[in-house]
Amino acid sequence: MLPAEPNGITVSAYMTPSPHGIAPQETLATARSRLREYRIRHLPVRVGGRVVGLLAERDVDLLAGTAGVDPHAFSVERAMTPDPFCVPADAPIDAVAAEMAARRIGSALVVDGGGHLLGIFTEVDALRALAQLAKA
Repeated sequence: MLPAEPNGITVSAYMTPSPHGIAPQETLATARSRLREYRIRHLPVRVGGRVVGLLAERDVDLLAGTAGVDPHAFSVERAMTPDPFCVPADAPIDAVAAEMAARRIGSALVVDGGGHLLGIFTEVDALRALAQLAKA
């Protein structure tokens, strides 16, 4: 986890609150449908509100196109990235963006101290923050 930033801009200022999620036992077909319906690229995987993984659109597309993989039978749990990059709501936005760039990932999940999902900070959120901050 990244340290809190008492005086700077935090990730919570630009995150998308209460993102759509999915349960690990659901299928890739359900995940693909949800991604398209909500026009999003990342689905936090949750059990009882706690984050257990992350499923990205590119992972769904890659697996769904693989020979022998039935999207209606293949579970999200088998496709998700376990232990995704999670940050507290008061993490400094610059540190989160830098870490996302270093890891070459498209999102950070914003969680409370118990691992419950509060929001998601994506590349799009980072670009929105950059555009707004550049005007200041």
